[in-house]
Amino acid sequence: MGRESQKIGCDDCNWSGYVIDDSSNNARAVLCKCIEECPHCGGTGNILSENKAGYSYIAPCHFCGVIRRNVKLYNIAGIPAKYSHVVQVDAGLELNRMNPALQRALKYAKEEFVKKYPTKNGFLLMGPSGLGKTHLAVGTIAELTLKHGVKCMFKDFFYLLSELKQAYSEGTPENDVIMPLVEADVLVIDELGKGRSNEWELNILDQLISKRYNASKKTLITTNYVTYDIAQEIGDKHEILEVRVGERIASRLHEMCEFLYLKGKDYRKERKKA
Repeated sequence: MGRESQKIGCDDCNWSGYVIDDSSNNARAVLCKCIEECPHCGGTGNILSENKAGYSYIAPCHFCGVIRRNVKLYNIAGIPAKYSHVVQVDAGLELNRMNPALQRALKYAKEEFVKKYPTKNGFLLMGPSGLGKTHLAVGTIAELTLKHGVKCMFKDFFYLLSELKQAYSEGTPENDVIMPLVEADVLVIDELGKGRSNEWELNILDQLISKRYNASKKTLITTNYVTYDIAQEIGDKHEILEVRVGERIASRLHEMCEFLYLKGKDYRKERKKA
């Protein structure tokens, strides 16, 4: 029997091999029973294989090993439970209600980033609240972890600052908090610019961006602030990204990311009206 005819899965998990649980702070992928009882490896995730020289070695199961690996990657990504239903870029989006700007951002995330990964740059989604910026960023890393086995992380910038303050108070080295974010292949920084934007906060952001820049890591960013050119276009000079994060950081971001401006109605408010 060939490998294609021995595929495993079941209706309980929609043939994905996992289900997503949202009962804690972060979304968590749980292996389905059909994977836990994999008939090919006995549920261990490993099989005994043999190389051309006749030596035996332990290898990941051909049938459930990839699923097990990707589930682990998803679970360390730190995706908020609120987005547990977003397992790919376009999951949960009502395409018929999307405005042109969101459609362009969705197309870029799916066609230019996920499908062509690893790409040269990440992307930065800017614009008002309620337009799906975080949704698109989460969908991107969920799809990269669960379908492509890419190490990703999600971090709300305000929470990062809180974690660092707590680390300082407990005597924990700063690098214990920062380095996992530097080492992730793809990092989402959500709500960039949220906070007081004081010297200490900007120094933390500068460290993180500079280290990822030097390591050629891909970074995805969401922010309610807009660049100078967009502000001039829409006549809003109160929430300018370069002012909020500084010219040095903004310059790095321009080199690291494709900037995408989203505009339209706040979907949260529209849902309440419906």
